[in-house]
Amino acid sequence: MIVVMKHDATEKQIERVIDLLSSRDFDVHRSTGVEKTILGVVGVKLSSVEDDVRQMEGVEEVIRITKD
Repeated sequence: MIVVMKHDATEKQIERVIDLLSSRDFDVHRSTGVEKTILGVVGVKLSSVEDDVRQMEGVEEVIRITKD
């Protein structure tokens, strides 16, 4: 799963998303660009957290890469 953060997402918002994912045993790989931050998420049963992440402040888009 790829999580695209909004261009004006705060560091606190980004950390909250990372903390949620990490607390549910997903590996998160952060890539910070000039305008946006992208979080690559690896783990089993991503669908269990997908809707929660989509509704978090600062999240622009959640892109599913593979099916569970």
